[in-house]
Amino acid sequence: MKAGWKVKRTLVRLRWPGVVGLALLLFTVGLTFFGVEASRQRLNTLDREAAALKAQFGKHGTGPILTSNRTQLSNFYAFFPLTENVPELLARINRSAGEHQLMLEKGEYKLARDSNFRLARYQVTLPVRGDYGELRSFVNDVLQTVPSAALEELTLKRESADLPQLEGRVRFVLFLGAQ
Repeated sequence: MKAGWKVKRTLVRLRWPGVVGLALLLFTVGLTFFGVEASRQRLNTLDREAAALKAQFGKHGTGPILTSNRTQLSNFYAFFPLTENVPELLARINRSAGEHQLMLEKGEYKLARDSNFRLARYQVTLPVRGDYGELRSFVNDVLQTVPSAALEELTLKRESADLPQLEGRVRFVLFLGAQ
């Protein structure tokens, strides 16, 4: 009981500014122990994970993880195929249409270069005929097998609601790297 009496007497002597100061001191100690130390432990864990990833990438010979902006930009442009590879890309598109039982009657092909843009745009417009599932599968397949392709336009129409056959036009854009 005497210890409680001493604490009470000390708090009365400190008055309210002293009590607030003591409370802030206790809060700071608690924040340091629980907040800062927990963050420091999380940072150490992330450092260990980063070191493990660096070691893993170093084994496979992919080079350093951190690269300069110039290297990242050149790696980005290296992703896109050159214009010499266009026949191969078109063959993939035609093969995909055949796999999905689509009839490609004729196509329109247009190469566009912009002097301010390092990539060339090769537009491939294909009239297609088939049911919806085949058309959707075809578009998905092309986008997966030709990574530099983007779907620019998809137009579908049906002569009658009773017919499962759709007629449409699909326009892909193939982005090609400069030579």
